[in-house]
Amino acid sequence: MLGAVWSVVRFKVKDGHEDDFIESHDNFIAGLSGIRSFKVIQLDDNEFVHLNEYHDIDAAVEMQIYGLTWLDSVTHLLEFYGEERTQAYSGFVVKDYKS
Repeated sequence: MLGAVWSVVRFKVKDGHEDDFIESHDNFIAGLSGIRSFKVIQLDDNEFVHLNEYHDIDAAVEMQIYGLTWLDSVTHLLEFYGEERTQAYSGFVVKDYKS
């Protein structure tokens, strides 16, 4: 049986719009469901990463539409990676190491 799903999404924010990007998460977080964990980390001055852990594949698929709607609302704040707004990866947990 397949278990938890993680997605990792990298964003590059236009200079001067970092605070706007972070503030945009207030409404986004209010609509989260089916998610175990949601973190936003900052890589450098302009790059951020979403780390999302979903209960299962169904929750991940359900959140995808909600996430894309949010992404559409912040596209004007982003620099593109070529033709893409983000760099994104997702997959199933195959081994969980706990301390």
